[in-house]
This record gives sequence, C-alpha cells and structure tokens, in this order.
Amino acid sequence: MGKKETKDKKPAQFKKIYELLSKYTQVIIVGLANVGSKQVQDIRRILAKRNALLVIGKNTLFKKVLATRVQELPKEHEYYDELSKFGNAIKELDALKNSVAGKVGFIFTDTPVFDLKPVIEENKVETPARVGAVAPIDVVIPPGPTGMDPASIQFFHALQIPTKIEKGQIQITKDFVVLKSGQKVGQSQAVLLQKLGKKPFLYGMEVLACYDNGSILNKQQVSVNLNDIVTKFQQNVKNVSAISLANGWVNEASAPYLLANAFKDLAAIGLQSGFIFDQIKQSNAPTTAAPVQAKAEEKPAAQQAPAKVEEPEEDVDMGGLFD
Repeated sequence: MGKKETKDKKPAQFKKIYELLSKYTQVIIVGLANVGSKQVQDIRRILAKRNALLVIGKNTLFKKVLATRVQELPKEHEYYDELSKFGNAIKELDALKNSVAGKVGFIFTDTPVFDLKPVIEENKVETPARVGAVAPIDVVIPPGPTGMDPASIQFFHALQIPTKIEKGQIQITKDFVVLKSGQKVGQSQAVLLQKLGKKPFLYGMEVLACYDNGSILNKQQVSVNLNDIVTKFQQNVKNVSAISLANGWVNEASAPYLLANAFKDLAAIGLQSGFIFDQIKQSNAPTTAAPVQAKAEEKPAAQQAPAKVEEPEEDVDMGGLFD
C-alpha cells in the first residue's frame, strides 16, 4: 500500500517542482545532514512567513524535472496539457543540476539569499554524539566535577582521563580532548559523553549554494556580508579619487572633488571681491568676507616707535578762499 501511495504522489510532485522552477528565479540549496523532522517543520513555518517554500524530495525526481524544464516540452509529454502553460524552456536551470547531490533540500523564493541565510542557519539543535558520526568540531571536557561516584573510576582510567576523587565524586583534573574535528565517534567516546550528559554537536540546515537566474553562488559567496562589500567599495572609490586628484586625472571618481574644489576657489574670490553670485547664496556661505590676516606680524607694543606728537596748527584767516 505504501509503495502505491508513493507512486501516486510522484506525478503531483513532478508538476509542483516544474511549476516552482518556472515561477521563481532563485533556488537555495540547503544541506540536511543530521537534521530532524521537527527541525524541518519549524524552519518550513518560518520560511513561509518570508515568502519562501522548502521542498524536500528524492534527488532522482528533481533531476528528472530539471532535465524536462531545460528543454522545450514536447506535445507528446504525458503532462503537456498541464505544464505547457508555464512557457518555454529555461535553459539556464541546467546550472542547477550539479547541486542536486547528497541529502539536500531546495528553497524556492524571491527573497535574497543574503537575507534568508541567517534565518535558515540559526535554527540549530543540540545533539548527542552517536557512534559513527563525524565530529564537526573539537570536543573537549574541561576540568571539574563529573557528578559520578567513585565506582566508575576504572572507566575514566581506561580512557586515560586524568581524575581524582573529591567530595565523594570523580573530578577531572585537566582538559581532556574527546574528539577532534573530522574524527569519527567511537563507542567509548559516545558512552563517555552520554555518561557526562553532554550533547556536544549543534545540527541544523546549512546553505550550500544558491541558483540565481542562471548563475550559481557557492557556499563562500553566499556567506559574504553585503555591508562589508559596500564599505570596501566605498573605501576603494576614495583611494581611486585620491590617486586621480594627485595625478590630475579626470574621471568619475575625481570629477566631483574637482568641481567642489573649483567652486570653493570661485566662492573665495567672490566673497573677497564682493561679487556674490547665486550659487554662493544657495550654499549658505557667509556673504561678508573675513578680514585678511596680515602677512607681517605686528611688533610687540614695547618695540613700536612712539607716536609722533603733532604741533597745534595756527588758525590763519584764508580770506574765504575755501569758504
């Protein structure tokens, strides 16, 4: 019964994926390794609020739909009547086929991947170390009490963990590295971490790549912070402007500064000469010229020559000559 139900669902799944590939220009590929079904449901609800749809299915089915979508749909296709309404072939989708590998899911959305990536990856769950799993991080047990009674001391000795008995319980005396990143979890390591109540691994969805209108952004590219890009771009523009100004080069980066400097020179001349043109008024610059500082410093008062005392002039009658 189960196989028949799955077979019956395939046509609907095929048509749905075909429709989504036609509707959206962006598909985010997420890794699902060690991600539980509850996590999937939680992130699905969160994404739905951001106009994003998470689809998880068999890779073989997804590849089959991709192979169909990148070509013109033949009239003899079994779903031609239902799928032909989605238009011509989208050959750019061929770039997506190499990303359909392993345990992955597909998020269809028009929201930029840079906005959704933090939302996708922040939903992580603490997970115990299971035998055979690969450690994604170093696992280190710090010094301190274990909460275990002395009867278990032999277990710690077998693993060569430095311990002592204090206040009726086993205490680890030094940092002990249980696992290195990339190392497989063994039986004794899994038991030790279980006894200590440790869940050392955090698992959740991981953005692996993003198809964006014919281009594939890899894991490193989707991890770029856009604010950092803007900041670096602005700094580089300033550097280009400085070099251009120093060498007298006129280009898009230096032109605004050259015009601004030329205006400042004209404004200074206008203010000094009393010729106030409209642009000076619009710039809110003070229209009264500041007094020009004397080039030669005035001598201290003590060193200045005494003021000459003029003799009083005799009042002479000029006979009305200048009256």
